[in-house]
Amino acid sequence: MKPEFASIETTLRCNMMCKHCGVESGPHSKRGNELDTGEMITLFKDLSDLGVKRLVLSGGEFTTRGDWQELLCAAIEGFEMVRQISNGWYGIHLLEMLELIPNKERLVLSLSLDGMKPSHDRNRRSKSFEKIISILKADSKIYRTVITTVTKENFNDLDSLFSMLYALKIPVWSVQLGLPTGYMGKSMFIGNELVDKLANMILSWQRKSSGIMEIIPDNCFGYDHPMRREFPWEGCQAGKKLITILANGDVTGCPTTFRDVRGNVREEQLSSIWNSKNMENYRKSIPVCESCSNKKCKGGCRAVQEIFGRQFCDLTEV
Repeated sequence: MKPEFASIETTLRCNMMCKHCGVESGPHSKRGNELDTGEMITLFKDLSDLGVKRLVLSGGEFTTRGDWQELLCAAIEGFEMVRQISNGWYGIHLLEMLELIPNKERLVLSLSLDGMKPSHDRNRRSKSFEKIISILKADSKIYRTVITTVTKENFNDLDSLFSMLYALKIPVWSVQLGLPTGYMGKSMFIGNELVDKLANMILSWQRKSSGIMEIIPDNCFGYDHPMRREFPWEGCQAGKKLITILANGDVTGCPTTFRDVRGNVREEQLSSIWNSKNMENYRKSIPVCESCSNKKCKGGCRAVQEIFGRQFCDLTEV
């Protein structure tokens, strides 16, 4: 078995401290001795040799690394597609820097947008919203998508956000549940009833935006819901098609359940970790709700099971 995708937590440093951040990123956050430039470039090669075709660079905030442009160039050279997740704090200047990168047609810039201006800026940083919008509106060949993390604080913004992104003809909008871990408290989680409502809202948006904007629900709810008709749920791919490397070189499957470490690239070859009995046990250890009769979830999401001890899968279409 070879991984097709890899997610690298490039750093825990960030120029924001978002209320929903599950890994507790911030200006002074750090995951031990984080991988340096040379180690990152070696990691790219090892991932490519392992069979990875598509790479996600996340954090923290990737652009807080002084070497981020060098690393991005190296990543784009080695993979078919590189997705850079960013809070967009650099604004238009970020696009100007990305336009200078060779083979930028392989790059996807995924921008975090958590509601309309008041709720987004309250969650992230003052003037953050307008910087994101300036990037989305700019005349640029850089392929841009949007990620929204849904909490109680921005739920009522979602219809307005859909209308705005649809008008801007954003090609892809990823919608994910904010999970109560890290900085995010349980009071911010939207709850059972709103999870059901969100799935139906996504289905409605998909119907309205067909052919204009692709709306992708995250892998943590509604596995058998009609919102997944275009991309049916195939089960958790952590440790199967997906490998995750943390900023200090720790290796796991899922970027959210990051404490379940199966090795470290400083201590062992990446290929050895991936093909180890330890990782094989991880692949087989997907938790399943014993009381649930809906096996179509195929075990559902590791993170949801870890946090709630259940899945949000048996949702009703309205």
